[in-house]
Amino acid sequence: MPETQPKEQSARVIPMTVNDLILMQINDLKESNREIRAEVKETRKEFSERMERLERRQDRLDEKFETVRKEIRDVREELNARMDKLDAKIDNVREELNARMDKLDAKIDNVREELNARMDKQDEKIDRLADKIDKLSGKIDSAMNHGQIITVSAIGIAVGALYAIFFK
Repeated sequence: MPETQPKEQSARVIPMTVNDLILMQINDLKESNREIRAEVKETRKEFSERMERLERRQDRLDEKFETVRKEIRDVREELNARMDKLDAKIDNVREELNARMDKLDAKIDNVREELNARMDKQDEKIDRLADKIDKLSGKIDSAMNHGQIITVSAIGIAVGALYAIFFK
């Protein structure tokens, strides 16, 4: 005998009601919402870890920045102290130089006065010598005239003597 085959059951479609459809969509939304919440929770955890790393890094940077600021402030204070010392030294040197310059100016004025006095004395001597030379120049002119006469006379005598020697 032939085997009997089971009868195919006829697929019976039960129409869904609106409420069933809404319930099914609500269930789908709840499932999606759970998945989204899990993803959000995981994302929050990742963000929290990142933020903690960033905060630690920011704290280290803040510490370094504060250390560098303190070092710069210390160096600036030291430089300001050195500048104040240098300014004081410069002021002292300037005062000493001004005092020395005043002394040198006084010495130069004294030397100038002495030189002027000596030059005045020399001018007086030169003026007296010029007056003497002027007086003597008149005598020298007459002596020169007298000397020329004597020279001419001596030449005349010499010529006469030579004439007598050669033509006698």
